Amino acid sequence: MVEFVNSLESRMYFSRKRATALGLSAGLMNGLIALGGGVLITPLLLIAGVSPQVAVGTSLAAVTMLSCIGLTIHSLLGGVSIGLVSIIAVIIGGVTGTIIGSKILARLTPHWMLVLFSLIQILVAIRLIDQGMGLSLLGDVVPDTPPLWAYIGLGLFAGTLSGIFGIGGGALVLLGLAAFYGVPVVEGLAIALALNVTNALAGVVQHTRKGRVLWQELKVLIPAAIIGVAIGAHLAHELPADVMRIVFGGFFIFMGMMLAREGWTAAKEKKTAASHKTK
Repeated sequence: MVEFVNSLESRMYFSRKRATALGLSAGLMNGLIALGGGVLITPLLLIAGVSPQVAVGTSLAAVTMLSCIGLTIHSLLGGVSIGLVSIIAVIIGGVTGTIIGSKILARLTPHWMLVLFSLIQILVAIRLIDQGMGLSLLGDVVPDTPPLWAYIGLGLFAGTLSGIFGIGGGALVLLGLAAFYGVPVVEGLAIALALNVTNALAGVVQHTRKGRVLWQELKVLIPAAIIGVAIGAHLAHELPADVMRIVFGGFFIFMGMMLAREGWTAAKEKKTAASHKTK
């Protein structure tokens, strides 16, 4: 184990320029729309030849640090109106959902769940863009204070998907609050970032104990990411609410399409492999 940890610490899978660019991009998305950064970091680490366990461990460590920094910056900038009770409610729902999701994962086919998740994500994102453009094609959403059960329910939903797919979950809660209750994206960033921290922290502890975190990459990535978070946070507070809805919704439509493609491809590959075995 000691040799494995030492090998991770001595080897850089990224050049400093690539690690800096990745950190800046991940930080920008974290500050702008509360995306933890794992959706960028994990795939690129895998492409660089890092094992899935180490890629996830490194990503979770980055998500925890970036979301803590993002939460602090947004609090200092103001405009975050969601209270402590709501944050606690969504975290309780998220933790419970994570446990449920991990159990569901053992009983379901992951690639079809990926397709289902992407479809839900795309539909909700379309509703959000509809609001941002003022079309009202899917009905008007009257801005309202979400009830406590909505925070628990959204946290439960995001936590369940987190347990199944290994995602942060905070941005999904923000997506639901904005789409169904008209909560401005910037006002929901605190609750999304708080959920990112709690969902990622438990995993970070386990991965760190097993030496599955690339600290060399993080030493270069995090300083650049802090700059990205600061830029993204300032943009989030400066851009009009409707523009933020369109940006947020557009990003999730893109991600939903990518996830659907990945799930569909995996399903076809599994079907092809099964047909070869029967011959």
